[in-house]
Amino acid sequence: MSLTWLDTEGGPYIVVPRTALPHWSGTEGDYDRACDVMDFVGVLALPDGAEALVLGDEPLSTAYLPEHRVLVRWYYGESKEGVADIIRAGLATAEWEEGPVLSTTGELVMFYAAYFGTEVGTLADSTALELAAGRYRVDSASIEPDDLTSFRVHRFVELT
Repeated sequence: MSLTWLDTEGGPYIVVPRTALPHWSGTEGDYDRACDVMDFVGVLALPDGAEALVLGDEPLSTAYLPEHRVLVRWYYGESKEGVADIIRAGLATAEWEEGPVLSTTGELVMFYAAYFGTEVGTLADSTALELAAGRYRVDSASIEPDDLTSFRVHRFVELT
C-alpha cells in the first residue's frame, strides 16, 4: 500500500471534524493560533464546541495510515516507497508519549492550516481520517529503523 502525502507551504497542518470545516478561518485568525502550538500536537477549541488537532513542530510531509489510525510525518529517508511497511513494523516497539485528548463528531479532515475550511476539496489538498465520533488521545512516537530513516507518528487511541 502506498501512502498519499500532503505538503504544506511552511506552516502546520490542522485536523478538523468535517462538520466544523466552516468554522476554520485559516489566515483570518485560526492560522496564527495553530502556529502558536509548539508541541508535536495540540488541540484548539472551535465554535460550537468543536475541537481541532494541530500538528505542530515542523512542516513535514504527512500521510495517514487508516488501518492503524496513525498519522505519519516524514523527517527523512531514502524513498517514500515501502513507508507503510516500515511504520507497521515499528508500531509495536514504538515508545509512545501520551498526548492531548481530542473530541470529534466523526470524520476528520487534515489540511494546511492557512486555508479556510470552506476551501477544503476545492483549493486545499486534504486527507480524510475516518474515525467514529468520540474522544481520542493522540499519542506520539518516533520510528527510526536505521540511521537514514526517521518518522514521527501520531496515533488516535479511542477513550471509553
